[in-house]
Amino acid sequence: MNFFSGLLIVVLAGVLQGSFFLPMTYTKKWQWAHSWFAFSLLAMLLVNWGIALLTINGITSIIAAVPVQLLLLVGVFGLLWGIGAILFGKAMDMLGMALGYPIIMGINAITGTLVPALVFSSSIFLEPKGLLILLGALVSVVGIYYCARASSQKDKSSKLSNYTTTGLILAVISGFTSCLPNLGAAFSQDITRIAVEHGVGQAMAGNVIWSLFFTAGSLVNMGYCLFVLIKGKELKAFINEHKTMNWGLILGMSAMWIGSFYAYGYGAVVLGDLGLVVGWPLLVSLSIVIGNLWGIFRGEWTGAPHKARKTLNFGIVLLIGAVLIIALNNLV
Repeated sequence: MNFFSGLLIVVLAGVLQGSFFLPMTYTKKWQWAHSWFAFSLLAMLLVNWGIALLTINGITSIIAAVPVQLLLLVGVFGLLWGIGAILFGKAMDMLGMALGYPIIMGINAITGTLVPALVFSSSIFLEPKGLLILLGALVSVVGIYYCARASSQKDKSSKLSNYTTTGLILAVISGFTSCLPNLGAAFSQDITRIAVEHGVGQAMAGNVIWSLFFTAGSLVNMGYCLFVLIKGKELKAFINEHKTMNWGLILGMSAMWIGSFYAYGYGAVVLGDLGLVVGWPLLVSLSIVIGNLWGIFRGEWTGAPHKARKTLNFGIVLLIGAVLIIALNNLV
């Protein structure tokens, strides 16, 4: 496959990442915990393992060969990421796609580069590469500020303002936890090596880590949702007349979410040395734009003052700019 093919695969991954939350907004008579439990079960567990089993021969033998302490390490990172995934779902539910995606994915792009650099190569911040990362982080903070300001301009009622403030806090925390997959993968390179030794191709070897990582995350997410449903006596909603439609929507949501990870991973390999330079900023930037467009399509900002829309758009441009600035550090 050539560069153009890899680029198309990454574009597909970005569209999927920016669109995956959309089906959840159309479920009927399900609360957030119902939909998120179904998503956690399907995306993080069943679909995840379905892809792993299809792409990796003898995955059980590979996992059995991994040292216990390394499995525990991946599990801890997965559990922590799972908490962040819950916050992501709650933040998106509170803020909507038009506002939630820019903030979460913008912070995602920054922390995905900044935190691993701090952990594994802190001296980089004395070089031009590190200065670009810090500049990107600063621009991202300004972009988030303008997105939050747009939200306050949209509706100044105290009830909605408090609700939105909570959503913004959850979005910021969720954005920071997005770096955990990168850290988990970095600390778990021995798993990839073991997979390659068992005959798995380099492009697919990392899938072993994701199968374990997202499994741990699913336990946190499903456990939390079950707690909420049992406490609120809402388990019966899973057997209402819309159960077939709702499960179908969440299955589509799950396929897009997990598919975006695997598509990006494969596309980045096809892009070769330009995978980090072109692939990652394209994925994040496109997901921000697509998520925002879906939010507008759903009417989340219908009737909002022109000033609020203008402020939001400026914030989104800044966040995309921050992603591109971060990407430049691969060229220095």
